[in-house]
Amino acid sequence: MTRSTETPRGAAGSEGAPAAKSLARRSFITLFLLSLAVMVTAVLAATAASYSSYEREAEDYLLAQTRTCAASLEGKSAQDMVETLQALPLTDTRVTLVAADGTVHYDSAVDASTLGDHSQRAEIAQARESGQGVLLRRSQTLGKDTLYAAVSVGDEAVLRLAETRASLASFLGRMGWQLALSLVVIFALSLFASRLLTRMVVRPLQEIDLTRPLQNRAYAELQPLLIRVDEQRRELEDQNDELQRAVTLRREFTGNVSHEMKTPLQVIGGYAELMEQGVVPAQDVPRFAGLIRRESEHMRLLIDDVLALSRLDESTGGDEPVALRQACERVAARLEPASSAKSLRVTLDCQDAVVKGLPSSVEQMVYNLLDNAIEYSPVAGVVSVQVRGEGDGVVLTVSDQGPGIPDELKERVFERFFRVDSSRSRDTGGTGLGLAIVKHAAESMGGTVEVLDAPGGGACLRVWMPAAS
Repeated sequence: MTRSTETPRGAAGSEGAPAAKSLARRSFITLFLLSLAVMVTAVLAATAASYSSYEREAEDYLLAQTRTCAASLEGKSAQDMVETLQALPLTDTRVTLVAADGTVHYDSAVDASTLGDHSQRAEIAQARESGQGVLLRRSQTLGKDTLYAAVSVGDEAVLRLAETRASLASFLGRMGWQLALSLVVIFALSLFASRLLTRMVVRPLQEIDLTRPLQNRAYAELQPLLIRVDEQRRELEDQNDELQRAVTLRREFTGNVSHEMKTPLQVIGGYAELMEQGVVPAQDVPRFAGLIRRESEHMRLLIDDVLALSRLDESTGGDEPVALRQACERVAARLEPASSAKSLRVTLDCQDAVVKGLPSSVEQMVYNLLDNAIEYSPVAGVVSVQVRGEGDGVVLTVSDQGPGIPDELKERVFERFFRVDSSRSRDTGGTGLGLAIVKHAAESMGGTVEVLDAPGGGACLRVWMPAAS
């Protein structure tokens, strides 16, 4: 049995959507009707051709018979001709002898004296003109379809032989059971062929594996659809992978934030409890208060960085023109106390360049780059800030003379809460989110960030951003 692919009546992919049409059903009906029509037409055409061939053979046979009879009448008188014709053993054939003036001398079917002038009969006139004539017409005497063959006899008479013939309808009627059997066979063959062809056409469609669209041996007309399905499948897989990564990062981020805030909270809570219980000597109270202030400051910085990352995750980058040189100068001025505390020299070599983004995000990015360089630079070192135009973009480079970043960690430094030297993380006071904020800010503007080795040792962070037109 043919496996049905028809959608149940009333079923739909979604509420209000039209019911799906069955390709197998439509193909089967079309092929069945087409094959049935073709086969019936072929049988009727063959029957008509057989009828025509049969009639031509009958005409040739009757004409040959008429010639033979006419040859036997040559040189005889009219009376002798009649006697000869009466002796012929022709039971189903009508024999007529017509004189030159159209008078019927003899007719084997009716009394010749009752027949009128036959000189105007078409087959008689044709025989007088060309010596012979063959014609199928309705007999005026008998009232039946009759085949006539006429041959001239000498210069005076015409011999005509006639046979009643069945029409095409009568011919088909006599073949009724044969035609009925043929139609039954045709119906069965059409049904079988249509089911077979439908199955052959639909099976490749039913066997398509949408999990691997391009590995199917499908019709060439389906390749654009399968290519599109494969593209969408890949897009969905990529989106799913990104979603999974996002979920994983968010889970890790939540855990890291909790861990980063837990330590200062424990310190603050412990020292506050000691001070509340009065077990801290008076001379140690300022030191404990300072520790509480530093830990609370660390928590404030952590919260600020977390909020900055959240804003970058939600923002589209902005499209305000931002003067990068002026932003670098403002950040250097804000960090001047931190650089002076380590006797650092911050050099600015900035061309006038304008990028497109959010001014706060751009300044936050510059601040984190310069603050990171100051934190990891040795005392009395040099921190270099450079801004240059490059093609249709702007390059910001911040270099230091610190310990540098190992090659295997150059990609990981942009991960949230990642520190090159975790043992010194509490000493530096950083939150571990600075370079993550830099990366997010650069990417939100359509830029990129990478870690290079500084020419004189240390680390060099290079940010490329599209220039504002």
